[in-house]
Amino acid sequence: MLRKTLWVPFLLSLLLVACSEPAQIEGFDSTGWKADRLGCAGTREKMQQEFEQVRQELYTKGEAEIISILGRPDGEQLMARGQRIFYYYLEPGSQCKQKNNLSEANRAEVRLNALNKVSEVTYLRPIPK
Repeated sequence: MLRKTLWVPFLLSLLLVACSEPAQIEGFDSTGWKADRLGCAGTREKMQQEFEQVRQELYTKGEAEIISILGRPDGEQLMARGQRIFYYYLEPGSQCKQKNNLSEANRAEVRLNALNKVSEVTYLRPIPK
């Protein structure tokens, strides 16, 4: 009986977590961003200023939230001490023809610390204002 009593709260909490809404940032077109995989369609290039405005809101978000907001990364790099960097291309480049190679096209770089929280959001090259 005690075992059944312990399972009920666990299952209810699991159900609540599974039914939560996906993360989003108000004023940011996540759907458009995700649709422009690798930045080849030019949509992300047009969204650079919009991304810059919401960039600060990405700090301290977890990996699952980042993937929910920005989609799967275009590239990923493993760093020392369990850190990772997600790459999101902002403009077309050689990555459009050779999908498995990093390109020198400008990209947003989202650094995740060992706790899978965003610690830094930078660009390969500064975006024009």
